[in-house]
Amino acid sequence: MKDLVSLELVKQAVRADDFDQDDALLSHYRDTAVDVVVRRTNRSLNELLELGGDDLPPALRQAVLLLVGHWYNQREDATIGQMNSIPMGFEALVRPYQKLT
Repeated sequence: MKDLVSLELVKQAVRADDFDQDDALLSHYRDTAVDVVVRRTNRSLNELLELGGDDLPPALRQAVLLLVGHWYNQREDATIGQMNSIPMGFEALVRPYQKLT
């Protein structure tokens, strides 16, 4: 898979840019988040790349970063005291690119 969102940007977004122990985990989260965004839009990756001029549109890159940040900070389905869902901003970023079936 093409490096649609750089690991460097992912690490900056989650404030893990001063160490590399989590690089494999963050790369996995990033690739999974790209897959989620593609599926959520009901489009192919190629369609999304065409919309962004051979790259993901900035809003969809941001949606990937939101998911990665959420997963990185909430590593379990439930925690004692506070449960957080995927940030609402994710839907706002992805919805304009969603192809209606």
